[in-house]
Amino acid sequence: MSNFGWKSAGLLLVVVWGFSGLSEARVAFRDDAPSPFPVSEQVPFRLFRDYLIVVQGTLGDMAGRSLLIDTGADPTVVDRSVARRLGLSEKPSRLSQLNRDSRAASSVLPSLVLGPIRASSLPVLVADLSFVQRELGVRIDAIVGLDVLRSRNFAIDYQSKKIIFGELPISSDSVRFETAPPLVTVKMQLEGKPLRFLVDTGASGLTLFAEDEHPRGLPLVRVEGAENISGSFVRSEIYVSLHLGHIERRRQSAFLVQANASVQRNFDGLLSLPALGIKQVAFDFDRGVLSWR
Repeated sequence: MSNFGWKSAGLLLVVVWGFSGLSEARVAFRDDAPSPFPVSEQVPFRLFRDYLIVVQGTLGDMAGRSLLIDTGADPTVVDRSVARRLGLSEKPSRLSQLNRDSRAASSVLPSLVLGPIRASSLPVLVADLSFVQRELGVRIDAIVGLDVLRSRNFAIDYQSKKIIFGELPISSDSVRFETAPPLVTVKMQLEGKPLRFLVDTGASGLTLFAEDEHPRGLPLVRVEGAENISGSFVRSEIYVSLHLGHIERRRQSAFLVQANASVQRNFDGLLSLPALGIKQVAFDFDRGVLSWR
């Protein structure tokens, strides 16, 4: 695989990476405050395209907002129209993504409520999320990342369409985190080579970063266009063999993407859980373990 040109970089199909000029405001997770929620809380979600998770939550004083859950995002992103309705002050910032750098704004969200999670004075990015509505046909008011979700252990059940917060048993099929939050990566064998992947619920498929957008050494299935906050980009579909825990695939669909060279990250691609047939995944931040069924 050495001729395949692996390269660590940051990306996302619906998530964002890299920012500058963010406010120094402190994030306060009020776990010590009295709460009517039980230790284990279940939050229902809608599933779009078999992988995108959308829940209802509160942003500031705006209840019933549509929040896209993205474990590959840091920090959380608020739609520009919502930020204006909340009267948030903004500072110029830079958004580094897969295909290019773009302008964005940083701000501080007074509060965010998602099930049992309550965050206050939350540093966020502000960007136009209308591209998600164009793609899904549903409005998205914010993309919630691990900067918020990591305050509690949680599991995502794609079959019952629920997120379960609280203490969770570890499945017999599990791997340890390679890196700690705010971004969680795991090690996976790809074509016999150990690589590190970001666990990303916002990724539409297994995604690999390379020095160019056209694969060498593996058969090309097709080339297609995709879109994120920064605009459109091209990805090539290929087939690879992989090994993750007890999961072994000789022929797994994956996407090869030429990543933004200016963004350096300590992982080689994005791991989409549904793309591997995973029906339930648990993030145990206390023990640093990712498990699935």
